[in-house]
Amino acid sequence: MLVSRNMEKAKARSEALARRKNLDPAYAKRASVSITERFLAMFQAFDSFLLYVSFKGEVDTVELINALYGMKKAVYLPCVRGDGIELGLYKGENSLICGAYGICEPAECTDYESIDVAAVPGVAFDRRLMRVGWGKGYYDRLLAAGRIRKAVGLAFECQLFDSIKAEPHDIPCDMLVTETDIYRRNS
Repeated sequence: MLVSRNMEKAKARSEALARRKNLDPAYAKRASVSITERFLAMFQAFDSFLLYVSFKGEVDTVELINALYGMKKAVYLPCVRGDGIELGLYKGENSLICGAYGICEPAECTDYESIDVAAVPGVAFDRRLMRVGWGKGYYDRLLAAGRIRKAVGLAFECQLFDSIKAEPHDIPCDMLVTETDIYRRNS
């Protein structure tokens, strides 16, 4: 459901969270499976991935993490450290601890040279593939560092808006995968 006005980030965040919360759980599960299948069809040939462990109604990423790990891909997950995120290599479900905000993360961080594809979480997205997160700027700073080759947002279609006001530090995604479509920036 698109809203055709240039919406403030806080309003977009609030509306998207309400929409996501109102999704039927069975629908959200089916939609997450569809998003996982679309993502794998497009990117499984790549070698390194940054994913995230979903929480609070986000697109469920557990199957995606396990599928790529099962394909022997390098799967990194974020570790919140102060005002930033570092990355840790996923080594199976038993390698995770409860981290900041109650989100599972690797117990140890590791260095990396670059990541082929990053699945980027977001509360809301717009047609330009600008994303609104939780407001801490973790992913904007990570993407600005230039070590991610392709940033792909994962979201339910209900999280998409026509236009959200961006700030100078906001970094758009290259693509957005929803249960019904694949959006590409500048296409």
